[in-house]
Amino acid sequence: MNDVREFSVPTAQLSCLIGNLFAELEPPCSEPDDPDALTLCGKAPSGREAMLFVYREHCLFVGDPEDLDAARNGRCPDRRCGRG
Repeated sequence: MNDVREFSVPTAQLSCLIGNLFAELEPPCSEPDDPDALTLCGKAPSGREAMLFVYREHCLFVGDPEDLDAARNGRCPDRRCGRG
């Protein structure tokens, strides 16, 4: 089930979140162009499609809420950042 969730995190945490949210990235060619956002599209580790729109003050996630929750609340698989 796709859902839209808005959230904010510090930049350092966003970098880690993106690395854990996407297993593979794809070009956002078929997505609407938003000049105010960095658009990331691809597959989550679950294999489900996900999109992340990164704005200056917040982010919008489009995808299965379980994928976002796993990336935000799960353990860091590499454990190199000290947050996992």
